This record gives sequence, structure tokens and C-alpha cells, in this order.
Amino acid sequence: MKNKTLKAFAATVALWLLFTANATAQNFDNIAAAIRTGNAAVLAQSFQGNVEITIKDAESSYSKAQAEMVLKNFFASHQPKSFAIAHQGTSPEGSKYFIGNLTTSSGNYRTYVYAKANGNTLTILEIRFEEQ
Repeated sequence: MKNKTLKAFAATVALWLLFTANATAQNFDNIAAAIRTGNAAVLAQSFQGNVEITIKDAESSYSKAQAEMVLKNFFASHQPKSFAIAHQGTSPEGSKYFIGNLTTSSGNYRTYVYAKANGNTLTILEIRFEEQ
């Protein structure tokens, strides 16, 4: 009887981990698609409270509405042509991140997105666009 209970528990945990990993991957896909298309409004849906944004050497903390406008202005003057995630992972504290390469009409940018899992969604805490 104990063996069946243990197997059922292990199966439940495995399914939960699979669902959580899939939800995180979908969130990263949505965030990457928003960067690829230069859609600041979709990116802003993943903001909660303040978000740190670095563009080239200018770094600041913005409210959700301000951050959306900053990104909208960035994408207006740096129209995305392509974006690809080069690396992604999880920090020891459980936060998620990815590093990608953004090609725009006016140059290439190494892009960092740092997010925290909030239930089944990711909340973006920081975005950096560093000129290459």
C-alpha cells in the first residue's frame, strides 16, 4: 500500500514540475516574441510594480506605465529585425533569466531579461539592451 501511495505522490510531483516548466517556457516564448516584434505593450503585461531598464549605458527604474513608454520609444528608433535566445536558466533563488541577441535597424544588442516566477507566470524585474 505504501508503495502505491509513494508512486502516486511521485507521479503528481512530476506532473506538477512538467506543467510549471511548460508554463515558464511559454512565458519566455511570449516575452521573446514581444521583443522580436518590438511590442512594448505585450512586454508590459509581464511587469508588476517597478522594472529596471538599461538601454546602452542608461539605467533606471520605471513604473509599469513608464517602462512601457521607454520600451516603445526604444523599439520605435531601433526597429527589431530578429531576436534569438542564446541562453536561459534559473538562478539559485529560483528566478528565471534569458540572454538573447537582438538585431535592429540601427545595430545589434545583447539582451538580458531577468524575471521572477509568480505562480504560473513570469514577472519581469529587469531588461537590459547592451550595444554590441
